[in-house]
Amino acid sequence: MGLLLLMAAFSWHPMGASMSGAFDKIWFDTASRLFVHPSSGQVAVVLIDDKGLSEYGSEGVAARTGGLIQRLDQAASIVLDYSLANDVQADALAASMAQSGRVVLPTAGGQKADTLPTVLAVAAAGRGQRHVTVGHYGVVTGFVPYWPAEQGGYPNIVLEAIRVAGAEHVHEQSRAHQRSYALSLASSRTDAVLVMPGRPHQLPSYSLADVLDGRVPADAFDDRIVFVGEALGEDAGFQISSLNMDAVSRPQLDARITDAVLSGNMASELPGTVAIPIYLVIALGMVLICAWIPGRWVHAAALGWFALMFLLPMLLLATCHRWIGLGLLPLACVFIYTHFAWERLRRTQNLLKREVGKLRAIASAVNVVQATTPVPASSGRRSDPLRDVRLALREIRSLQSTFVSMINQLPHPVFVVTHRKISVWNAKAVEMLAEPAARDAGVSLDDVQQLVNQHCQGDESDSVEVRFGGREHMLFHVPYASVGTSLHPRMEEEQASSLVCLIDITDIKQGITHDKQALRHIAHDLRSPISTILSLIEERAEGRHRDVPHDRAFLEDLRRQADYSLRVAKDFLQLSRAEQIQRESFAPVTLLDIATEAMDQLWPAAQNKAIELIGPECDVEDTLIMGNPDMLIRTLVNVIDNALKYSPPHTAVTVRLVDEGEDGLVLHIVDQGMGIAESDVPHLFEPFFQVGGGRRNGDMGVGLGLPFVKAVIERHGGSIMVASQLGQGTDFRIVLPRA
Repeated sequence: MGLLLLMAAFSWHPMGASMSGAFDKIWFDTASRLFVHPSSGQVAVVLIDDKGLSEYGSEGVAARTGGLIQRLDQAASIVLDYSLANDVQADALAASMAQSGRVVLPTAGGQKADTLPTVLAVAAAGRGQRHVTVGHYGVVTGFVPYWPAEQGGYPNIVLEAIRVAGAEHVHEQSRAHQRSYALSLASSRTDAVLVMPGRPHQLPSYSLADVLDGRVPADAFDDRIVFVGEALGEDAGFQISSLNMDAVSRPQLDARITDAVLSGNMASELPGTVAIPIYLVIALGMVLICAWIPGRWVHAAALGWFALMFLLPMLLLATCHRWIGLGLLPLACVFIYTHFAWERLRRTQNLLKREVGKLRAIASAVNVVQATTPVPASSGRRSDPLRDVRLALREIRSLQSTFVSMINQLPHPVFVVTHRKISVWNAKAVEMLAEPAARDAGVSLDDVQQLVNQHCQGDESDSVEVRFGGREHMLFHVPYASVGTSLHPRMEEEQASSLVCLIDITDIKQGITHDKQALRHIAHDLRSPISTILSLIEERAEGRHRDVPHDRAFLEDLRRQADYSLRVAKDFLQLSRAEQIQRESFAPVTLLDIATEAMDQLWPAAQNKAIELIGPECDVEDTLIMGNPDMLIRTLVNVIDNALKYSPPHTAVTVRLVDEGEDGLVLHIVDQGMGIAESDVPHLFEPFFQVGGGRRNGDMGVGLGLPFVKAVIERHGGSIMVASQLGQGTDFRIVLPRA
């Protein structure tokens, strides 16, 4: 970084500036075009062109120079911007110059001897040198305001023309923009002023022949500085802009420089004491951007900083007419950006290697075979960082696919939490959020996020019961990743990532409650017959029934109590099996066959009670369903048996099968018995409940038959309903879905 900062500061040195001088010149000319002031309108040019030479000849032009000065008598100053021949009529010309008092002549200056006749030098109102500075592409960049004293000390002919014209205040403004410039890699420097020439063809230009012949109005030169010179010559063809190939002659060049000075289109480069700190600030800004701004924003910030770097010279030129060349600064900033980009790549490579190592360690801990085979690095050759990153990403993708697959295969909703925000969830989570009950309750992913914010704190695994979507769930929170995995050294994760699992325990809790209630009922119902059996045995042992000639009555009591206890245990076992039915065990079966089989089993019992068993009545052609045949037959046997038990003799029990379209197949079991009170109907399917609420009768059952029926029907995706009126009978309505 230190070397790159020195490189940026070196931009001010002539060697550093020369490396980007061509671009700086193009940039300067572009800015000049945008921010140049309008022309002053105080400068004109008279050209000795082909038209004048063909009309007067060279000698004729020289002889008519005095007449030209008289024609320009209203001009602010007249610059004869060409070398006067030795055979010129010096006395006559000197007289015209003295009469005008506003004629400026050029001087050779430098090492070239001044050959101007003395009489003309004395008559001239001013004399000036014509030195300009030339930069890249051979483009004129400015003018030298004053030549050193040892070389004559002449001012530039532009400044002399302005002085003679009486614009001393403008003459002083040029001094403010005078700076010392290195025009080569040598140590010598030259004082010069940068000019911002306007667009081509802004200055009025006239032919000498037209002026002498009166074809140009006399007032066209009033109060103007007029430059007179050759349109063609050995010094013609000065390029004034790097944006095009336009070239001008010497008088046109001097006229343009004069117009630039009069209109304030001058500039100067910033001194080194100001430019070097600016270079260092811009370079340091690029360092800070690359070091502190994370992620993809660093690219946008670096691009914006580059744009600001290129706009800075334009802004300085537009606001205060100061210029700063970019020099080596863009190259230094590119190197800074490249350095940090390479550092990020190196950190990314090292991070990926560490993460792959951690993932391999995790995989080996659970005996996962690697999906990809790492390619060994060639011996004796340096490893390719991009190749290493590619291999690391391939392994991460493989392990990530395994991880996602494992998460998706979990039987419960699982959410992956990163930065305390849910980022990934599995298929079971989608199913949970899409369930009708969840939609009706207005449950969404935001509600899960609230649960995470409330209960998932710290780095330790924990679990808590929560109510979600109207149901009870167990929430498990398991952290699985640690901090320190950020690509940027100053960005750390606030806490470990974790897995959150929601397990619906509503049915489990209801099952436990049901089991507890059932055990209480069983304990209560078994206590009574067992107590009776023990009492009978004790009475028999004490000899209270010695007058009984045999044990028939005693044994009958024991049989009845033991039979009741056996039926309680049997019905409870049957109910437990019904609640554990799995859909995987279902097979295709016709509901008509199930009903027929159940009626066949109960036909003898109906005949013994003189009850007519009618059916099964069926107008449905297709009664195919998916189910457990044994459980369904036992279910119908229980319902029909209940109808027989609670029906008086000489009545009928009807079994009827109907089709109700989308609702499925409906099986009606209708009896003509005593009926059920309206207050008892909601409790029919509660374990150990019996109609009337009286003491359980051993002959009438133990109250587990209808709970068994409901469990089997619901396990088959169906439902059971009861419609009954006292004294008129009961209609059990069983609905089962089609196959």
